Amino acid sequence: MDSDRVSGSSGASLALYGDGVWPVRVDLVAAHQDWLGHVAAPGTWFSGEQRVAFIAALWAAIDDPTPLPPWEAPAPPTGSALPAAAHGIAYRLGRYASTTTRGWYERSVAELAMGAPAFVELVALAAAGCAVGSFGPALGWARPVLPEAQPGQPSRDCPPLVDATMNWVPVTAPADADPAVVQAFTAVPAEYDMLWRLAAAQYIPLEEMVHLGWKRPESSLQRRQVELVAARLSMVRECFY
Repeated sequence: MDSDRVSGSSGASLALYGDGVWPVRVDLVAAHQDWLGHVAAPGTWFSGEQRVAFIAALWAAIDDPTPLPPWEAPAPPTGSALPAAAHGIAYRLGRYASTTTRGWYERSVAELAMGAPAFVELVALAAAGCAVGSFGPALGWARPVLPEAQPGQPSRDCPPLVDATMNWVPVTAPADADPAVVQAFTAVPAEYDMLWRLAAAQYIPLEEMVHLGWKRPESSLQRRQVELVAARLSMVRECFY
């Protein structure tokens, strides 16, 4: 086995995915572990407790054996620290992401009553949460256990924002200079940075995007094969992009 891989019986992989037989790259395990710690820490608009609760709601939506229709959302658990609107966002994104519309976005922001950047933080958490939360189960392993929330208050740091034509949400300037999927989370820099940390391990590092011949040294897949898998998955998931 390559030295830069760990098996399901190693400590790093075992902590996340159980006693699996498939080898997992160390950088991928580390990225998922970093993300779990990131979720538990206070964010820009939500506390660590709220962020952990959001991912729990997201994963519950993914696992729901009798899902509600897209236009409905489950009632928040009694005493939840998360706003009711955030529970609705978690359910829609976890179960029916392809059904979102601009009208739903605008209603969600209004119901959340915290501004569009707070919505962006939740969508970023959902995007990463669906990836990390689906990885283990796809290989027959248990999903990672959510960590205990860390104390502290959200930073409320918000960069100057402008409207964009390729996104519903506001972004940092210059608007529309980059593809929509790249600029979409710039309103919350901490989430934008974390998503690229995950993308570097799960997909392609940002600095390698322009290199069509790039290949991960420890992988047998060429860049074109990676993009074929990505395109197929996007089609199956009805991804707007």
